[in-house]
Amino acid sequence: MKLLVEVGTEELPANVINQALSSLKENLERVLGVSIQEVYGTPRRLAVITKDFEDKPEEKEELIYGPPLSIAYEDGKPTKALLGFLERVGASLDSVMEVQRGGGKYVAVKRLYKDKSPLERLKEEFEKILLSIPLPKRMRWNSSGLTFSRPIRWICALYGDRIVPLNFGKLKASNLTFGHRFLSEGPILIQNPEEYEEKLKEHWVIPRFKERLGLILEMLREESYALKGVPEYPEGLPEEVANLLEFPFSVVGKFEEKYLELPEKVLVTVLAHHQRFFCIANEEGRLIPYFIAFSNNKPTDKILKGYQTVIRARLEDALFFYKEDLKIPLESLVEGLKGVIFHPKAGNMWEKTQRLVSLSERIARMLGFDQRTVEKVKRAALLSKADLLTNMVRELDELQGYMGMVYARAWGEDEEVARAIYEHYFPRTPSDEVPESPLSQVLSIADKLDNLYTLIKAGEIPSGSSDPYGLRRNAYGIFAIIHKHHYNLALKELLEDLPEGFEEFIRSRLEAYLEPYGYDVVRAVLEVKDPLKPYEIIRLTEELANLKHSQKFKDIVEAYKRVVKILPSGWDDSFIEEGIMQEDEEKVLWEKVKSLETERLEVLDLWDLKQPIDMFFDKVLVMDKDLSLRRNRLALLYRVKKLFNRFADFEKIVFEQPLEV
Repeated sequence: MKLLVEVGTEELPANVINQALSSLKENLERVLGVSIQEVYGTPRRLAVITKDFEDKPEEKEELIYGPPLSIAYEDGKPTKALLGFLERVGASLDSVMEVQRGGGKYVAVKRLYKDKSPLERLKEEFEKILLSIPLPKRMRWNSSGLTFSRPIRWICALYGDRIVPLNFGKLKASNLTFGHRFLSEGPILIQNPEEYEEKLKEHWVIPRFKERLGLILEMLREESYALKGVPEYPEGLPEEVANLLEFPFSVVGKFEEKYLELPEKVLVTVLAHHQRFFCIANEEGRLIPYFIAFSNNKPTDKILKGYQTVIRARLEDALFFYKEDLKIPLESLVEGLKGVIFHPKAGNMWEKTQRLVSLSERIARMLGFDQRTVEKVKRAALLSKADLLTNMVRELDELQGYMGMVYARAWGEDEEVARAIYEHYFPRTPSDEVPESPLSQVLSIADKLDNLYTLIKAGEIPSGSSDPYGLRRNAYGIFAIIHKHHYNLALKELLEDLPEGFEEFIRSRLEAYLEPYGYDVVRAVLEVKDPLKPYEIIRLTEELANLKHSQKFKDIVEAYKRVVKILPSGWDDSFIEEGIMQEDEEKVLWEKVKSLETERLEVLDLWDLKQPIDMFFDKVLVMDKDLSLRRNRLALLYRVKKLFNRFADFEKIVFEQPLEV
């Protein structure tokens, strides 16, 4: 039979539903020991249905230890200690066995017992499961002291047609659920898990997130098509709307054409930010004066009129802000950044702007850009934060950077400078594209690098999952830009007086960024290379990962491991006395080492050492009784190791089949 568990709540925030449902599913599978077949999540419910299973207690076997063997028998006969033990556990003498325990031998007997059934375990742990769901905010709503994101109003729990006696505080499970808040009245009887989804649909609830999302996307296409357009919206908005409704109804509204004077991203953001509405673009890609909204109730003229009234007020404010902002050039706002705090321990935004001007100039020069480009990037850096003081960004902070670009263009700034003001925030997430313009790239690196430097210096190194200033995201952005555009920057030369923890943070973030190439390869490179030259780390890691499955690379790793296996820990003597070399094989290896030390090596050049190393170990006694010969041969192997270490500590490379060395 299947098990249904539904937790009914007041309207949950859209951003917690999917995560809460994932946690509920994971914990129920752990406690029940059975797979979840279906998951359902809406603003008013989190629910799962399992696959068929039998609610039977498992039979388990346990080993019960008795007295030590030396005490259990005397002259081959059972003692009172053994007989007393058998009486206590209800076992016969025939069931006694000898077992090793710790450093001695003991007697023991095996006993079968019945464990708790899956539903018994669930009943015991149900409260704990709900309390363990990760939620950004929790609330109390009665005297029980239990918390959740919103008040829990009902629990529906059925195993087949039987109610499972779960409870959360004083609230007890039943076989009742509830439909749509506005379109369904009273409780709904659920007789078994199989009818749950259809019963909800009969009462205006679509319990599957993906089905609601699909309906919303289909309605968006149909309503836009009817207006000869396509929907425009910020990424993630359809998913958010799908978790705001239990049954979506589309509503098409109109606004005055004068608001099309606003930049398109402003229009899209105003409608999405305040009302979760969607804009529509025509065949030429320009917005038209219509919007699509979604209601959780059947649309009426009153609802449409309300939407249009709210939108008119929002757009009127935005248009006013926009026109007022256009009266003031960005450059005149820069001085006012002295009144905007960047961080209590890292000064204000004006000071940050001055650092950006200096740092972006150093980066541009290190990358070899010409003087014209250097001057442009300094100009972009100077204006990069000025839009923080505009009315529009104060109202809609997600437009930061974009409005700077719009206003810079309006005041005749160079197009590359204007774009850099916007694009220097990219990439904001791993799915974002990195900036394409060199000015944007330089300013983006400078901004993110300054964030890392100043905030780590202020003691804001992320710990655990906490990263309130997005420093991990900043590090990712730097690596993504230098990776794509092959920027070989030396961070130590760009920054002065590196704060404690800075290098370690960069190293840990490089490990995370390069994880797809394999942790062993990343750590092998980081063991010998400077993490403050991240492009070298990225390039080498990429190269070694691509070579890893070739036979030549495996030969290189094998040769390296033979060398380091015999070198004493901490050995760093590299002085070679050629005159005391006795064996041809050590002379051949030495000549090969000397020739490679003077060359610009590639990784696969190390393969040329494989045969000389093998011959050396086959014919030469490294640990000779003559201490001078021993020291000289170890010094030779150390010089070999240093050649390999130009690229990585190959001992950290792991293969599916371990190498025999």
